[in-house]
Amino acid sequence: MSQEKVDARKQYKKNRKKIIAQEKRRDQLMKLVAYLVVIAIVVGIGWSVYYKVKPQPQYDISSFYKLIDRDSYGFLTPVLDD
Repeated sequence: MSQEKVDARKQYKKNRKKIIAQEKRRDQLMKLVAYLVVIAIVVGIGWSVYYKVKPQPQYDISSFYKLIDRDSYGFLTPVLDD
């Protein structure tokens, strides 16, 4: 082996605990990010399915037309019926 390889091997052995700890942290972070992405995709699919299956409320627009109804003189006479 060349001297550079020997030096690199010694350097690796010297800092092996730090290097392994960094690799473990990076692996855990990547797993966390992957889980978050999967959860986001599942929630997005569930959200879209829920709103496609859920019936939309039917609004009664007759009260709106009573608000803009005009009387015989042409004035607006808003009437709120409950």
